[in-house]
Amino acid sequence: MYYLCSLGSNIEPLIHLPKAVQELGERLQIMTFSAFIETTPMELDTPNKFVNALAWFQSEQSAAQLKQFFNQLEARHGRNRNDPLSSSKDRSLDIDLFGPCHNLAALSNTPVDAFLVTLQQQLFASAPNTLPDSLSLTIKLTNGLVLPLGERPTTINFN
Repeated sequence: MYYLCSLGSNIEPLIHLPKAVQELGERLQIMTFSAFIETTPMELDTPNKFVNALAWFQSEQSAAQLKQFFNQLEARHGRNRNDPLSSSKDRSLDIDLFGPCHNLAALSNTPVDAFLVTLQQQLFASAPNTLPDSLSLTIKLTNGLVLPLGERPTTINFN
C-alpha cells in the first residue's frame, strides 16, 4: 500500500526533523520527500513558525501500525500525546498519516491541509532526485522559506 505523511516541528525543527527523517528511514527504507517549508501556525497562539514537509512511501504495515510508530517517534522527541491540549501546543515533532491508497495516482489526490497542497503538487508533479543528486541534508533555511532536502522531490533509500 502507498501512504503519505506530513512532518512538522516548531520547536527546534533543525534538530528534530533531520533526526526524524533518519528514524523514519530505519523503519520504512525508501521514502520520497517534498521540500521543507516554513509555515505560520494556524489555530495555535505561538510566535514559533513550523517547518513542514510531505513524504510518500510504500509499506505492507497497516495504517494503525504506522500511526502507532509515528506516535512513539513523536513521544521520543518530547511530544506528550496524553495531554488533551497537545494539538494546541508547540511541538517538537508532528507526523500525520494519510492513506492507505492502492496507487500513487490516488495518493496524489488525497486531501491534505491547505498549507500542504503546494508540497503535495510538488511531490507528485516531477520525477524525484535521488539523495546523492540533491544532498543538502543539513536542512538549513534558504531565503527564509525552503529547507533544501531537495528543491524538488527527493527519494531516499536508507539501505
